[in-house]
Amino acid sequence: MKLVDVHCHLESDEFRESLGAVLSDARRAGLVKLVTASITPEQWPVSRALADRYPEVECAWGVHPWYIQRGDESRLDGLSAACEAGVVAIGEIGLDRKIESPDFETQRRFFDAQLRMAIELDLPAVIHCRGAFDDLATSFKRIGIPKRGGLIHSYSGSAEWIRPWLDKGIQVSFGGALTYRNSRKKREALRLVYPDFLLLETDSPDIPPVERQGQANVPANIVYNLQAASEILERPKEEIAEHTTANAMRLFGWTAL
Repeated sequence: MKLVDVHCHLESDEFRESLGAVLSDARRAGLVKLVTASITPEQWPVSRALADRYPEVECAWGVHPWYIQRGDESRLDGLSAACEAGVVAIGEIGLDRKIESPDFETQRRFFDAQLRMAIELDLPAVIHCRGAFDDLATSFKRIGIPKRGGLIHSYSGSAEWIRPWLDKGIQVSFGGALTYRNSRKKREALRLVYPDFLLLETDSPDIPPVERQGQANVPANIVYNLQAASEILERPKEEIAEHTTANAMRLFGWTAL
């Protein structure tokens, strides 16, 4: 059974001394690809080095809304070199109305610029969105959607929003939050996802599954997320693994694993 973790943060300091062991555990769990999403320009060369060292690691480059510096769009310099650097997506980029700083208009300006770049580079976008799904739809309408589509990671929107995103060609990924019994909204949304648009992630080292609550998350924990999805959807784990792996291959342009 082959699995893909479409969203994690292997550049994190949490893994600095243990990444080799973490990836060995990931392989034993069935992971054949992991996409590590950089959140600042300082992380871009780190993720590139990891992808060069470990064949199962792929990297995405972007500036996360939490790490935008007001007015300093020079932080996006170099992102246009992403295609030459062999990254598989632009991200993690996004919009977040749950934070006060940076202000939302600054977030929107950075997001729009990076969305345009994904379109120009013909790369999918990896998107963080909290409390800003109307705004995200507005940006898509004004700027467009990458031809390769994209994914909304760790989906937190309502079930009502799911089908409109899928119909736009946007895939959605779910992680450790599915394992918590009180995540009713996410479970309802999961049930509405078309099989060809479902992805799995860990967001490691964040959002551990309930089975590892209180610990740093690791990619191998994707097996708990898979189990939760299987129980919620009442489908075999093998079937969900097959769909989510095929969906990741299509999104990121992989021809073989």
